[in-house]
Amino acid sequence: MIGVVFQIEGSYADVSFVAATRLPKSHFGEYLGRGEVGEFVLIDVGGSAAFGRLLRVGAPTTNADILSQSERRLPADGRIQLLSTLHLDGRSIRGIVKYPKVGDPVYAASAEAILSVLGAVSGPSRLVLGRLSVDESVEVAVPLSRLFGRHLAIVGSTGSGKSWTMGHIAESTALLGGKMILIDATGEFHTLGSRATHLAFGALDDEPDRTKLVGIPHHMMRESDRSAFLNPSSGTQLPKLREAIRTLRLAHAIANDVGATGEHRALVADGTIRKTGIKIATFGGATRKYGSTIEDPHAAFDIKLIGTQIQWECVWPSDKNRPDCFGSMDYTQIGYVSTLVSRINDLLQTPEVMQVIDPQTGTLNVIDEIASWIDNPGAHLLRLSLRNLTFANHLREIVVNILGQALLARARSGAFRVKPLVVAVDEAHQFFDVTVGDEFSSSRLNAFDSIAKEGRKYGLTVCVATQRPGDLPAGVLSQVGMTIVHRLADGRDRQRVEQAAAELDHSATRLLPGLVPGEAILMGVDFPVPVSVRISRPVAPPASDGPRYSSWGPGESGIGGDGSDGERDRA
Repeated sequence: MIGVVFQIEGSYADVSFVAATRLPKSHFGEYLGRGEVGEFVLIDVGGSAAFGRLLRVGAPTTNADILSQSERRLPADGRIQLLSTLHLDGRSIRGIVKYPKVGDPVYAASAEAILSVLGAVSGPSRLVLGRLSVDESVEVAVPLSRLFGRHLAIVGSTGSGKSWTMGHIAESTALLGGKMILIDATGEFHTLGSRATHLAFGALDDEPDRTKLVGIPHHMMRESDRSAFLNPSSGTQLPKLREAIRTLRLAHAIANDVGATGEHRALVADGTIRKTGIKIATFGGATRKYGSTIEDPHAAFDIKLIGTQIQWECVWPSDKNRPDCFGSMDYTQIGYVSTLVSRINDLLQTPEVMQVIDPQTGTLNVIDEIASWIDNPGAHLLRLSLRNLTFANHLREIVVNILGQALLARARSGAFRVKPLVVAVDEAHQFFDVTVGDEFSSSRLNAFDSIAKEGRKYGLTVCVATQRPGDLPAGVLSQVGMTIVHRLADGRDRQRVEQAAAELDHSATRLLPGLVPGEAILMGVDFPVPVSVRISRPVAPPASDGPRYSSWGPGESGIGGDGSDGERDRA
């Protein structure tokens, strides 16, 4: 026994720890709690025990003079947050079945008791995250259904160990035979090496051996993606862009149809359809024949011709001399779309953009590669590197959004019901609920928001990792069943985590600013009690070290030659 209860207030119990100062640190090799903040305790309530965490320890100020005594048998008291109920048969129930009374004894929780409350499981259906911070003899292993069942969030400020945790979970998922796609925004997980299949956008610089260069065909974009990419105004430019794409789909369908009529083939010249002077009925007949292709949002067309086709769309509805034909060019409309055409032509001359959205020989289709990986039962970890993907024209956000759409469509078809898939998104605040445009014309890129809301029922769950949880939509964190929280110093970020956490977990967030690197608090509706854990070191830690300023020093230029800087460096 380490103390007795002397006051109860709601879900908190105040306890006197007079005896705790005389306890040994261990008993038969097992660590004993000694009244330290964060430790777990048990309160005997008769027939069961109330399990709680010690939140505060203090001594009356009137006893301050005793601090100087060598024995340090200082009367102390503390506050315990009551977390769950532990029955004699080892069953644990979240919440308090029976509240303590004044005078009830308080005991240090043993490793066995802690494991019972945490819902420890054995066998292959668990993932070992690390060891309990207050007692490293206790291994913290989480059932996979709790870890991934209702999405997972990993949050923490720079240098807190967030990437370390992501790397450990990715490696463990692969070892357990699971399926995980890791979207690597910065390239730091290239250290996974042969443990993963690697696909890279943009270039293969600084990527592991056997990495495949991939792109994503532009016709996989939805209209919202395309609008975010090309940024047309909502007045004249957006309608003309839509018409041009429909016409280019028609031209592509006619050119690739061996059974196309001569009349229809005559419509197409150099891959485009110049509407001026052609018969309206002929064009209408072609659109009816190839209607399914034209209306297919992912039908192929030649993006290099889109600027030209937009101008061909700028015609009068009919010719005044031949009413059955389209009229001449409307140069007023051409003036309205000229900025859009210039913007498109500029993009077509940008190699780092075109090699991604218009893959040529040597660049693979990422959608096909992902489908092949999913169908391979021996493949468990797929890394998609965005390290060399340009930030121009919101291409990163658009690519990730298209990937999310493709995965959600596959999930809705039932592909992941038997073999669930986890998609881990690093730097997730860059890709959730992105709005591109202005007050007159804007597009939302929200595929992963949709996965967070409905993916779970299809076997598609998401693991979000971010250093700025305050920038994530509140609706995303509210869908998360478990949150692994590393050190958070920013008040806005802590507030967002508190808003998403269960009421029971709010007190645990007070410990966040004091966590050391590699230490995290596990909390959430799918975890019995919030606990502080030292995350296991990944086999291949990510390359997340910052710049090495220690390499700076006086060079041949003579800067610092007066000895001041040099002496400071040597010191």
